[in-house]
Amino acid sequence: MGRRGKLEVKRIVDDASRRVTFCKRRGTLLKKARGLAVLCDDDVSLGLVVFSSTGKVAGDYCSPNTSWSDLIQRYERESTPSTQLQVQDTNQDGDHHQQLLAEVARLRQEIDHLEGSLRRQTGEEDLLSSGVTAAELHDLQHHVGSALGKVRHRKVHLLEEEMLLATAAFLEVEVDMDMEASTSLQPTLP
Repeated sequence: MGRRGKLEVKRIVDDASRRVTFCKRRGTLLKKARGLAVLCDDDVSLGLVVFSSTGKVAGDYCSPNTSWSDLIQRYERESTPSTQLQVQDTNQDGDHHQQLLAEVARLRQEIDHLEGSLRRQTGEEDLLSSGVTAAELHDLQHHVGSALGKVRHRKVHLLEEEMLLATAAFLEVEVDMDMEASTSLQPTLP
């Protein structure tokens, strides 16, 4: 009769029981490795090394058509390209990281420059003591003059709109008064 459910795998507390279980499971593991090597093709290389808790080799298995040195060389050869790709990716990531840092530094410098320019234009910074050149003062005067012209133009436009609205309202009241006067002057018929 089989077991119902999964067997819970947990650490065996008793030292002697743990060693016995390790020996049994090690034997089963080596047996499974041999069976897998028989079932697989000739070009499949299989190697298994089991170490005990003391660090000693407790068992090993290498498929019959391969030696340990061939297996290790094949492993190193097959795993090296992925390692090289990882190193290249790391180098590319490093280059990308350096580019991002340079971009951040450039943007910070640009922000500082723009904040200084804004402080000068809003009057938060004393223009005479901040070392502003004559050309920068001339540019600032030009920008202020241009902004003042735009403000004046907008003000005139708004005043014209208000005058038109006031005139329209006045005319509407005048028309209403004329209508009332004309209706009151008409004779009423019995």
